[in-house]
Amino acid sequence: MTEHDSELAAFVISLQKSNILVPNASVAEIIPYEPLQRIPDTPDWFLGFLGWRGVQVAVTSLEMLTVERASFSLVSVSSASIVILRALSGEDDFKYLAIVAQELPRLVRISENELFETFEEVAKTELLKTRYGDEVLAIPDIDYVESEVRRIAYSAG
Repeated sequence: MTEHDSELAAFVISLQKSNILVPNASVAEIIPYEPLQRIPDTPDWFLGFLGWRGVQVAVTSLEMLTVERASFSLVSVSSASIVILRALSGEDDFKYLAIVAQELPRLVRISENELFETFEEVAKTELLKTRYGDEVLAIPDIDYVESEVRRIAYSAG
């Protein structure tokens, strides 16, 4: 086994006040931020739909879903990105969901011995928090996010 076999390629995604870590395999594509099709009478965390490769992808603000009173803003629209994630459900009608990143996510190669669980309190959208170098990164609970997106986005539109 080589050193690269024990490494995980992952993206560090910057949110408004925190960073998350998602496996590279979960990311379908990263695109520049663009205006979204808003849906009336949906929660603030549901930012709308993005037309992407012939499908409508629900876009969320992970920080607003995490902290119900948070507000959504972009530090800079020109540096913001939309991260399109593969849905875990595997259902034909819901293959992708997306989150907004404050800047272009960065690809990292992480070995198991570089991550340290912090045992910090986790939010409802997180599985755990880990330390990677000087950063605390949240591992998102994509199952939870996906269930919330499905509940709102696909019952509204």
